[in-house]
Formats: sequence, C-alpha cells, structure tokens
Amino acid sequence: MNREELLNKIKQAGVVGAGGGGFPAFKKLDANVEHIIANGVECEPLLYKDREVMLQEADKLIAGLIIVKSITGASKPTIAIKRKNSDLIDLLKPSADKYDIELFIMENVYPAGDEYILVYDVTGKRIPPLGIPLQVGCVVENVESLINITNAVNDIPVTEKYLTIAGAVNNPVTIKVPLGTSYEKCLEFAGGAAVERFSVLTGGVMMGSVVSDLSLSVSKTLSGLIVLPEDHSIVVRKTTPAKVYHNIGHSACDQCSICTQLCPRYILGYPIQPHLVMRSLQMTGDEKERLSNWAQNCCECNVCSLFACPEKLDPKNICTDTKKRLRKENKGFSKTELDVLFNDVHPVRDGREIPISFLYKRLGIKKYDRKADFVKTAQVNSVKIELKNTFGGDAVPCVNPGDVVSKGQMIGKVNGNALATPFHSSIDGRVKEIVNNCVIITSNNS
Repeated sequence: MNREELLNKIKQAGVVGAGGGGFPAFKKLDANVEHIIANGVECEPLLYKDREVMLQEADKLIAGLIIVKSITGASKPTIAIKRKNSDLIDLLKPSADKYDIELFIMENVYPAGDEYILVYDVTGKRIPPLGIPLQVGCVVENVESLINITNAVNDIPVTEKYLTIAGAVNNPVTIKVPLGTSYEKCLEFAGGAAVERFSVLTGGVMMGSVVSDLSLSVSKTLSGLIVLPEDHSIVVRKTTPAKVYHNIGHSACDQCSICTQLCPRYILGYPIQPHLVMRSLQMTGDEKERLSNWAQNCCECNVCSLFACPEKLDPKNICTDTKKRLRKENKGFSKTELDVLFNDVHPVRDGREIPISFLYKRLGIKKYDRKADFVKTAQVNSVKIELKNTFGGDAVPCVNPGDVVSKGQMIGKVNGNALATPFHSSIDGRVKEIVNNCVIITSNNS
C-alpha cells in the first residue's frame, strides 16, 4: 500500500491518540519526520494501561512503528519505557534490535511522558513554546495508538480500549473492554469499590477529573478509572469550586515560588511561571494582564497544586482558567516575546524531577499502590458509544434504531474532509436507541 492508502485506512478505522489527547492519527502522520517516538512511559500514579498494552501486544507495537516509519520516512524509531519495567525491556529488545528500533529508558519520575519532556530527553531538541513535536521533526504516538494503527492497516477498526481500574477497589485490574462500556460495569470487573462512599477519577490521579455518573461510558481516550473515598483530599481539591480556589489564592499566596521552581516545563526553559499567575489574582489592569501571560505554556500536569505548593493552593487551576481566558480574548505573549523568554534548560533540572514514590506519599495514595495486571473480562451486553471527537467535530449516526449491527461496522460517519474520525460498533447486536448523539447497542445475548 502507498502512503495515501495507509493514511486512509487509519482514518477510516477511527484511530486517535489513545493516551488522552485524542488527536486523529491520520493527520498527525501526514508528515515527513526524522523521529518516531512510541510513548510507553506512563507517568500517572496507579495506572498500568500502557505497560499491559506492551506486554499483551508487543508484536503489534513493533509492527505499528514499522508502518508509521514507512508513512513518515522516519529514520529513528524509538520506544520510550521507564526503567522500572525491566521485563518489558527484555521482551521488546530482540524485535527492537532486529528492526533497528531504539529502546529509550526513562527514569521513574513525573511527568516524563509529557511530549515536550519526552521529545527533549529522546532527541535533545526542544519543541518551541506553544508548538508541536512536528516542528522539531518528531511524531509522538501512544503505544496503544500504534497497536490500533497495526489493526487499522489490517482492516480492524477501533472497537476496544485498554484501561486500568485501581485505587479503592477490591481487585485492581487492567482490562480491555468494548468502547461504550459503562463505568459501572468496569468497576464490577475490579470487584467493585472497597469503600461505601466513593468518587471516580477519569484518566489519572494527577490530571484526571472527578465524575459521579457511573452510567458514563468508555471512550477512545480513557486510560483508567481511579476510585477514591469521596472525602479523600484529592477528591476534595479537584471538586473545589473555581470561586473558592480563586479567592483562597488571592488571599493566601505568599509568592514563595516553589510552584515555579518545580514546574517541569519551567526547568526545561519554557516561559511558564505559576507563582506570577497567582500574583495576577491580586492585580488589576495592565499588570494583571502582563502576569497572566505566564500561564500560556502550562501543561496542566498538576505538580504545582498537588505536589509543590506548601499551602495546598491551586496554581494549576488558576493557570488553566487563565489560559482559557487568554485564548478567548486572543491575548498572551507574542511569538517574539516567547522566543526571548525561552531560556536554557535549568542547570539543576535533574535534581528537581519528581520521583513517583514521592508523589504517592504526597498524594496520600500509597495504600492503593497495588499491581493491576491484565485480566480477560466477562461479556458486555450493552454499550453506549458517544460519537464525540476531541478534534474536528462529532460524527453523525449512520444507523437507525432497530438496525442489526456487527462488531466493527461503522455507526458514525464523518462528512467531507473534516479532521474528525468515524465510530464503529464494539459488539454484535441491535441498535436500541440513539440519544444525544450516543448510539446504544444491546447484544444478541442480552
């Protein structure tokens, strides 16, 4: 197959970034680059999804890298893995050596999987402020995305998702479930919650969001569900209203600057200073606007709020809210200003990287640090597939209530040349109903 045929297969299979970003793979790969980096670093505490993906489907990972190499013309394919996963390194090394793929070993620190950090550590190049890896000749793909690319080229669309169910559950597991499986069903696969009153974090402890509706369903980008007691400090902090954390930040921040000194992108030289954004809460007019600009390059890793701040303030959410306002008002540092403010890598960067073990203690989740090995799951009899894309707009249903569908059949199509990708049925069954652009399918066995 030529390049255009491969990219079209990847598009029609609905492949997007499986690590959380959701950017369409067909668009990301439509480039000529030097480096292809398979991101298997997995920084979020308690998650084992990427590790298990590589253990279960190592051959497809290697095949996906070879496919992407042929599409992009890359000469330097790399798989990035943390040193703690020595068994994975041993598993992948023979194939990696055979196909001239580098295994790049990362330390067990947070957030080593951030694209900006990963690209620098692997290549020595820094993505420009507010830029993308393509600008330095790189493409970064999550390891699960690469497996989905291998499937796509073999006419197998994205219908399943790997994810970890961990935290305050009876049996932490990593599973592969049909897209559209309810959160409630996923918790059942982990033996249910181990506490009576609990909350669920989607995607991870550091960057995830708290949800209370267990009827929500698994998407193409979900990496995990973390269960915590509803009164856990992380849940309390993540559910604090914006007005409250803004008011507290305005009155309590003493400008110690520890949030900035430990910011992973600041120590990599980027113009991001959370303590100055916190200072903007006390300002008005031009001074407030000038200080607000320092939020622009925040990657929302939450180091500042959940690890660095000695007063447990919330610089991350202040930066996130400020970024949204800057985008809405088309404000922020100009490109010239960003170039001037882009500093050298901090000389003590290595000493300020945060070991994952420190995170466990600081976050109060050490008791939940249990392996979540892969297990084959029981049958899912009903799915609710939301035809929602992170980029390019939603897909449009191309089935009707009452239609009999088979696993892999397209149920949501994309009109024209939109950046979006289609959706496919994740089980054999019948379309029960279509509500709010969600296709609900029940299996033939239910």
